[in-house]
Amino acid sequence: MENILQAADRLFQNRYIISIKKAFTITLPVIILGSIASLINNMPIDIVQAGLSTPVGQMIRAVNDAIRLGSTAIMAILIAWTLGYYLGNTYKLNGTLSALTSVSAYLTICVTTSDGGISLSQLGSSGLFGAILIAILATELYHAFSRLKINISEDTAEEVRQLFEALFPVMLSIFCIALTNGIILTTSGKGVDEWIYTALSLLFSAADGGGLGGTLLLVFGIHIFWFFGIHGGNVMDSIMVSAFGENLIHNASQYALNHDAFNEQLDIISKGFLDTFVFMGGAGTSLCIIIAVLIIARSRYMRSIAKMGGVFALFNMNEIMLFGFPVILNPILLIPFLLTPLTITLVSWSAMSLGLVARVVTEVHWAMPPLISGYLATGGHLSGSILQVVNIAAGILIYLPFIRLMDRREVQKEALKDDNTALLKNTLNTVIEKIHNSTGEVNGEITDFSIVLESVIRDLNVLSVQMQQQMQLMHTCDEYMQTIDASVGNTDNSIKIVLQNMEKTSGLSMEGAQNMQQTMQEMEETFFSAQKVNELASQLNLRCEQIEGMLKSIEAGHAGVQGKVFSVEAVNIKDLSEAAAKTVSDIEGVLQGMKADTSDMIERSEVSLKQVETGRQQVIGAKRLFDEIVQNIQNIQVQCHTVLKHSGKVIGELQQVNEQIRTTSHFFAETASHTSKVAEEVRNRSDESKEMVHKLRKLNVETSLLTVNALESIER
Repeated sequence: MENILQAADRLFQNRYIISIKKAFTITLPVIILGSIASLINNMPIDIVQAGLSTPVGQMIRAVNDAIRLGSTAIMAILIAWTLGYYLGNTYKLNGTLSALTSVSAYLTICVTTSDGGISLSQLGSSGLFGAILIAILATELYHAFSRLKINISEDTAEEVRQLFEALFPVMLSIFCIALTNGIILTTSGKGVDEWIYTALSLLFSAADGGGLGGTLLLVFGIHIFWFFGIHGGNVMDSIMVSAFGENLIHNASQYALNHDAFNEQLDIISKGFLDTFVFMGGAGTSLCIIIAVLIIARSRYMRSIAKMGGVFALFNMNEIMLFGFPVILNPILLIPFLLTPLTITLVSWSAMSLGLVARVVTEVHWAMPPLISGYLATGGHLSGSILQVVNIAAGILIYLPFIRLMDRREVQKEALKDDNTALLKNTLNTVIEKIHNSTGEVNGEITDFSIVLESVIRDLNVLSVQMQQQMQLMHTCDEYMQTIDASVGNTDNSIKIVLQNMEKTSGLSMEGAQNMQQTMQEMEETFFSAQKVNELASQLNLRCEQIEGMLKSIEAGHAGVQGKVFSVEAVNIKDLSEAAAKTVSDIEGVLQGMKADTSDMIERSEVSLKQVETGRQQVIGAKRLFDEIVQNIQNIQVQCHTVLKHSGKVIGELQQVNEQIRTTSHFFAETASHTSKVAEEVRNRSDESKEMVHKLRKLNVETSLLTVNALESIER
């Protein structure tokens, strides 16, 4: 048996089975939540159903329906996603893109409704088989097309680069599946999903007719599907309807006539027969698994799952057992999972054929707990409940050896884990002890070193305070520098104004010099003209004197003539007349010369007057220029005083900055000296610190080796 199970283990260790098991395991929380919601809404207890009919209960029912729609009702989508993710990881593909490809590919083959949507039944447990197949196929195509990728720059973001690499593989994978489904749908009228379930139905078409052989084949098919994670009841539903869909209706009508549930004319096989006597606790008669585990199992994990799933199994919901135990894809439970329902079917059919047990005459809700359901289904006969007890006992006997084997394995694993845990605990205790021992040796050195560090920290705190003070001083220096900058700016403006005034003064001085030079030339010409007038006046004065002498001569001549009346000789008179005429001629000449000199003097005087006026105007202009020059010089003096004022302020600020810099320099010199002393003190402790670090490293190596050994033991 052990060899067979080992071979089965190796068979089930391929990438597909492992990925399917991981997919079902990871979705277990959602499945449990959906099962709880379904259990509450379908619990066959009158008080519960009455409570769900109230306004608050209706709200609870609506919430549970919403939970079911978000969990078990879309189980095919969940499995397609998770299976694509895990299977893609085995090929080192992007798991998310692989999952996305699987879901999208599965949705392309789902049967559409009349309004173009997808039937919800296709997305639930009835679509699991198709979802598994398509997820595997889509991931394989994605892997095959993964070489067709777009290579882009390595500098591109990782997400963008992965997107471009997966662009063609994802699109081609989905397109191929959609194209195949389209071709099949066009040519045959059925899509891939419909053909999958048609093929599965054909495999078990021999069950049609409702005989014992067909029923056993049908039960076998349901459970073989369930073993691979496919909802066998949904897959085989159409076959069950065609095989014995009317049997329960026939039994109910006959029972209404004579109330004889043992009547041989009643049909034995019906859907109620399977629900009541075979599927107790769900597929595989899971209630037997739970009881067997609670009887003999010592594994903590198995017992915890059995306790958790037992509540649901009482109401024929076994998803926790199927996916959490797990039963699905568990090679140890394959044989009892198939053998138990077949045996119970055969026992139940035989008991009813022999008339030992009443036949099923009424429909009972599928969630009704065992014993109660057997009693109600047979029309109130205890034989139905007794048959359920017998069937449960038979199932327990079948499951016991396999549960024992599975429990032995789990106990060994848990014992190994416990041993490894104990080993790890001992290792940790050893590590702690070594650390404790080493701590005693190192503690003193650490204490001494901590004292040094505390001293260093105190010094650093003091240094930090002093640094803050120096930063404040530097901030003050910065303010001084800003003031200096403003003062220098003002000084610069004042100097610019001085330069402008000096430039203007220079221009005015040059203009005044030119005017003065021209005035000097005019004055010189006026001086020369005055000298000339003076000379002309002297000449005129001489001429006047000459005229005066001449007039005196004439007057004297006239006097002599008058004194010598009639006694002057004629000759003398003639001579006197000639002399007088000559004198008059000379006077005329002198007068003409005087006239010319006077005209020349008048002209020169007019020119001199004009030159004097021009000189006067030039002197006035020169005075104005010199007044402006004086004003500019005064402005220059004011600006120079301003410059001197700003310069003095700048010098004062610079002296303060210099003082602050001198203080800061002194502080940093002291800081450097103090830091050097601290570094020397720390350096003096370095040898002790190195020794302490060496001991700690040695301790770390020893503890690491112990931990590695413990972890290796745990892995083994």
